[in-house]
Amino acid sequence: MEPRAYVSAYLERAYLAAHPELTAAARELVHEDVPQRLEKYATDAHAQALVAYTDAHERLMRELDAIEDIPEDEEFERKRGQLFDEARLALFKIAETDRLCVDAELVGLLLSDISVDACLSELMKLEQRVHDQLVSNVAGFSDDAPHFFDAERAAGGAGTAPLTAAAWTASEPTMIGWLHTLEALAQLCLASARYRAAERYARLVLRAAGYPSHAEGTVFLALARLEDEDGFFAFAHELEAERGEQAATALDDSPWFLLGRTLLLYKLGRRKPAKRALRDFAARCEGGAFFLLNPTYMAPYLPVRPQPRKRWDLAHEAVWEADGIIVDTPDFVPWAESVEGVYDASEHFANRNGF
Repeated sequence: MEPRAYVSAYLERAYLAAHPELTAAARELVHEDVPQRLEKYATDAHAQALVAYTDAHERLMRELDAIEDIPEDEEFERKRGQLFDEARLALFKIAETDRLCVDAELVGLLLSDISVDACLSELMKLEQRVHDQLVSNVAGFSDDAPHFFDAERAAGGAGTAPLTAAAWTASEPTMIGWLHTLEALAQLCLASARYRAAERYARLVLRAAGYPSHAEGTVFLALARLEDEDGFFAFAHELEAERGEQAATALDDSPWFLLGRTLLLYKLGRRKPAKRALRDFAARCEGGAFFLLNPTYMAPYLPVRPQPRKRWDLAHEAVWEADGIIVDTPDFVPWAESVEGVYDASEHFANRNGF
């Protein structure tokens, strides 16, 4: 979740709570003004740390975009290393100032030059600390609530209009930081072949309301790698039961579901249905065939999957996240390229988009 979105929601909620006399029209003006002028509404140290993190994160992402077109690999690596060092220092200062600015600590950790095992260890410590903070100090948080939020407990009998779980999550930075940490854990577990752990963390993320993510993608890829056919399709049915017709439509176009289904059927030795699944992936997911046959660099997730900006970004993300599974199945890509129509779809996409 982009920091400007949840920090704005947090500042707006705090401002409206402090000014209950505002009319509906005035509240609408505040809603429009907050994202444009975060500093104006950051009146305490915690809010100011969140705004500082927002600025640091947006600057980091802008500068990452700016160096993408550097043609020489050596110069690109040098520039990126310098950028990460500068960002890590800025984020460390913010995290030291305010230990509740979770994302500053999380992104700084993800930028650190440490081993996967060491990073996972630090992420688990961070997740535990933030979870303890939610349990002990954030009114309304509950592990037992369907979406981690107990509206009655949050209201505390004050007679105020209760927030929905979605509204509370989207405006509670500590909760967003915890979900970001869970997502980072799920993705790093997937990349390091800890598939059941990846599934477990991703399923926790999916319980939250008001938090946009594609954590279901991690579950699909993990189950595909484990060759858990019953679990894979049971999970798809779970999503359909929870989200109704909207989920069924989304699955039809989900690159994680379609690629995961292809990998699952291929690994189970079911070549004919695997071919049909692959053609479905290539036809429904723009760029899917290209990124599968031509592994293409993606900027690091800082801290989680970025919002898609191009039509093919989701397909690129799905293939990028499945890379460890694909590499672990060395005959998969040559087989995919041999399936009728897949190579042509890749070439057509490349020519149309200048790759």
